[in-house]
Amino acid sequence: MRYYLAIEAYLGSLSAAPGEREEKRLGDWFAATERSALQLHEMDRDEYLAMKRHEIQMQKDAAKTAAPK
Repeated sequence: MRYYLAIEAYLGSLSAAPGEREEKRLGDWFAATERSALQLHEMDRDEYLAMKRHEIQMQKDAAKTAAPK
């Protein structure tokens, strides 16, 4: 179910401006999981967003380090 919601959030974010897609995707995914909170809720929204922003930044940093110079 989580993967389905992630795909749905990704596709839904494509209509947003490129600089807004990441936040839209994160917010939409969390909102979708909260609609089934009994099954899918694991943490509060602020905690989830902070964790995901950190993960995304780590991925970006790793990509910069791995990029050929």
